Parts: sequence; structure tokens; C-alpha cells
Amino acid sequence: MPANSAAERIVRHFQAAGFSGITEAMVIRIRLKKADRHVVEAAFERAADLGAPPPLAEYFEIRPYGFYSELRSFAQAKAGVQSDFGVPLRRKVPGIYFNVAPVVIDDALAIGTRYDALIKFSDNMLDYALAVLLNDPTSSFFEYLGTHRGDDWQKIIGDFETAATSFDQEVDLF
Repeated sequence: MPANSAAERIVRHFQAAGFSGITEAMVIRIRLKKADRHVVEAAFERAADLGAPPPLAEYFEIRPYGFYSELRSFAQAKAGVQSDFGVPLRRKVPGIYFNVAPVVIDDALAIGTRYDALIKFSDNMLDYALAVLLNDPTSSFFEYLGTHRGDDWQKIIGDFETAATSFDQEVDLF
């Protein structure tokens, strides 16, 4: 895939920034299929209010664009994406698509192969948003409290956001 080397660089960047458990990055390309921000956000809010899954496939086309993992193959990751790309991250895809970069969204309770974060490093280009799903299979962000980076949740997320915004903006994911 075009962004495999960028996916590896992203993993290495976060590891160097103190998030040593992050071992996987999947770069995804997101395209809006229909509607505008207001309609999409209203549909996602309705689904959340009803306790239903977000209508992701109705409004967005999401395709893998790059992948790197120290623990599993792309085929394994692709086979598990329905469960690994959890509802807390799926609900925030409109924000990833419509908001100006950088955007960092976390699933604080994600464990195992479930993705911990979804990050948009740069603004949309050619009607696409590029985002990165990151995974730390050894712990959730919530488990970082008191073990990895102290007891301050805001500091953990702040450090993660700093790492995200300091990633080399010159990387051409397209």
C-alpha cells in the first residue's frame, strides 16, 4: 500500500515519544459519500441516542492506505477491523473528516487488538481525509494511569496530542 513506510514511521515516532507499547498503525483514507456536515452529525447523534451503531458505511467510504505492525499481518488486521475499530472511534469519524487537523480521538478502554486512537495529522486533500488508527495491544490508555506516565489523565492525553502534532508534517501520505 502507498503509505506502509509512513505507518512504520508513525509507530516509531510514538514509541520514541514515550508510548512504547504502540506497535501498530493503519493509515485509512476516508471519503464522504453523501450529505453535508450537519446531516452526517445529526445521523450519528441519532444513532448514539438510540444506542445503535453509527451509520459509518452510509456516509463514508473508508479504505486502508498503509499498514505497519510488529505483531500481526495486514490480512489479520483487515479480518479483525470490524471489532478492532471500536464504536467509540467510529462515532467520531465525522469529526475526523470535517475538522481541521490535527484531530486526536482516543478509545480509553481499548485493549488487545482494538485500536486505541484515531488521528488526523493534516487537512483533507482531494475530498479525502487521511487518518491513522493506532494500537497498543499491551494496555489501554486508561491503564496508563499510574503505570506509564503518572496519575494525570490530562497529562497522558496531552502528551499523546503533543506527539501527534509534532509528527513530521512533511510526510506525504498521498
